[in-house]
Amino acid sequence: MLQWTLLLVLGLLSRQTAIAKKSVVEPRPSWTPILEGEAVTLICHGVGPLKEERAWWYKNQQSRGILSTNIIQTNQPGEYRCQTQGSTLSDPVNLVFSSELFSPPDLKTTTSEPIEGTPVNLSCETQLSPQRLDTKLYFSFTRDGMVITSSGKNSHVLQIPAIQTKDSGSYRCEAKAVTQNILKQSNYVKISVKSGNLSSFNSSEKISHLSLGLIVTQFIVVVLAASALLFFFGPWSKSEQDDKYGNVFKSILHIDIHIIYIKSLAVLGREEVKEEGKNWNIKYYKK
Repeated sequence: MLQWTLLLVLGLLSRQTAIAKKSVVEPRPSWTPILEGEAVTLICHGVGPLKEERAWWYKNQQSRGILSTNIIQTNQPGEYRCQTQGSTLSDPVNLVFSSELFSPPDLKTTTSEPIEGTPVNLSCETQLSPQRLDTKLYFSFTRDGMVITSSGKNSHVLQIPAIQTKDSGSYRCEAKAVTQNILKQSNYVKISVKSGNLSSFNSSEKISHLSLGLIVTQFIVVVLAASALLFFFGPWSKSEQDDKYGNVFKSILHIDIHIIYIKSLAVLGREEVKEEGKNWNIKYYKK
């Protein structure tokens, strides 16, 4: 009887010892959510002294582990287990990074078709997580894959005081959190710089500019005619024949001025003059 009792006690002690030898993974910090890029320390507890132990680490149910120290750091999500010498395999610890440290940047520009010599600003906009508003981000800008500003600069705005035609291309910006080693890129923005010459405008713009030039020329001619009218048929002219020809000339002058007015509005794209302009055989150009 005594022998059976002794065996039972030894069995219970052996079972408790086996349970006690199971390795344990301790994450630090232990709170959630864990932000992307944030380093998490994992400690594998076993039966030996903490500083002298080495451990096998398993990720995502790997059949073969990696031998390392019993303290590791990671910023990768997944299921982690460990085992120290003299201990059994631990239960899994699942690391989930549920929040972004900062949103993907959005590149914005004041204009995508600037005129040569005018200023242009490009802004690399992103949003930090409310839990990490003190995170420092570094920005850089590229054009057609070539870096045009240093990533060491902390400004999210690229200022071009006087853009040139050679500055045309596809622009992109990058935002980087150095401490967390996170890099995110923006969308592409295409910028086409227009020359200040007339040849750089499209056909409809050329027509508008030429039409305005012709209108100005016609206006000058009408002003000269009006001056001649005043000279020859002014108040000092007393003959009836002069009055007759003067009235005809005045009517023609009135018609010319009215046509010039309608043409000017038509070239500028004013819709309300189209109906009236049809009566004068005026061609309209779309802006």
